[in-house]
Amino acid sequence: MAKLVMVVGGSRSGKSSFAEKLAFDYEKANENTSENTTVYYIATGKIFDEEFAKRVKQHTVRRPKHWITIEEPIFISEVLQGEGAPKHRIQSEGTPLYLIDGVGTWVANLMYQSELQPELVTGVFHWDEGIEQRCINEIERFIDGCANASGTIILVADEVGMDVVPEHKEARVFRDLNGLANQKLAKQADEVHLVVCGIPVQIK
Repeated sequence: MAKLVMVVGGSRSGKSSFAEKLAFDYEKANENTSENTTVYYIATGKIFDEEFAKRVKQHTVRRPKHWITIEEPIFISEVLQGEGAPKHRIQSEGTPLYLIDGVGTWVANLMYQSELQPELVTGVFHWDEGIEQRCINEIERFIDGCANASGTIILVADEVGMDVVPEHKEARVFRDLNGLANQKLAKQADEVHLVVCGIPVQIK
């Protein structure tokens, strides 16, 4: 059973940098032991415009080059279990550490994933109890995947529920689904760190 560490914070709070530091420190601590660590950086984001491409590049440049990057926007649990496409299969020598960045982007991907939403019409947002339940089922599968994995998992999650109620339905759906995912993951986590203004505070 993997150790689950959750790092949560708002936009530009420094949560990703802190999570990367946790992963780096853990890797260094095991560098000269029999528990040599292989770090897998699981990126959930899809590049859809130039601004996001620049953000992805910033993240790529600052993390160690020997970390293994796996791009998977939806089916993270399969990656943790070494399933799915061959390029996604984990073949770790030593103890694996998975840094997943991040949960908020993954939740947004679930909202628009056509495999989970056969009713989705291009350009038109549709949401009902059936679609919501399929997304919740995928969240539960992800939690099970974390529980059945080995090594250490560090999750980067977005806190988006501290502002006013969003005006648009899509934003409200995301806020609620993201908040539910965060609650479920935090309940299972061994550690939870809240990052505010670049300052991490352990809350669990």
